[in-house]
Amino acid sequence: MNASPHALRPMRFGGERRYALALGSDATVESAREACARAKAEGAVLGYGFLPAREAEAIFGALGWESLGPAPLLVRPLRFAKVPLVAPFGRRRRTGFREIAVKEPRISRLWDRFSIDIGVGIERTASTFDRRVFDRLDQGYRVFIVEDGDRYAIRAMCIFDGVRGHVLELLHDRSVTGLRAASHLLGLAVREMLDAGAETATAWSLPHSGSYPIFARHAFFASRTIDLRFGAGAFDPDLEDVVTARDRWYVSYLDLDTV
Repeated sequence: MNASPHALRPMRFGGERRYALALGSDATVESAREACARAKAEGAVLGYGFLPAREAEAIFGALGWESLGPAPLLVRPLRFAKVPLVAPFGRRRRTGFREIAVKEPRISRLWDRFSIDIGVGIERTASTFDRRVFDRLDQGYRVFIVEDGDRYAIRAMCIFDGVRGHVLELLHDRSVTGLRAASHLLGLAVREMLDAGAETATAWSLPHSGSYPIFARHAFFASRTIDLRFGAGAFDPDLEDVVTARDRWYVSYLDLDTV
């Protein structure tokens, strides 16, 4: 994706749908100030951004935003000296597995089930995935899901870019079945990345996120080598404590405008 301009995005905030300003990665102090003024006038309750470290301090400081630290990069090496670091077994697709390449309205319900305890996070409805994923499948994105045959519900979903080795999103419902399904999908995605030639698999996930233990199970570990800094600020002072608490946010690679 090309860097997007500063834009308002729907978000989950304390169980309600509100709007947030998302700063593009090419933000400057001047453009960020102008974007904040417009966002406030249009009803946004907060702003956030993932900016290069060398610019982030000046921009976050000028806006009065809190720096929430590095973007939450997770890394999983796939090869060492050309030797695969992924077990050869585990490729068999379980019952309910499907790869989809068409827009899927049931994703909205999966997000609703996944996000029940999220304090702050950009909405991941079906329309979000239409725009960010299904309209861009020619860029190499793939979407794996596990369905429940009895209820025709999506229990888990993994979106990834095999060639570049990015896990864009890993969602699941909060049942044991959903957790196991998400782990199965992530394992399949890691093997697909290896087959596609990726040297390393990467993802974004914060330690308190529902999907973080699944990444840990598949040998992803936190890395601080990323150059991006995460910052946020509330336009309503009453919301500041929530907005500036890193452990209230849900983020993934899908939040990065240049992925």
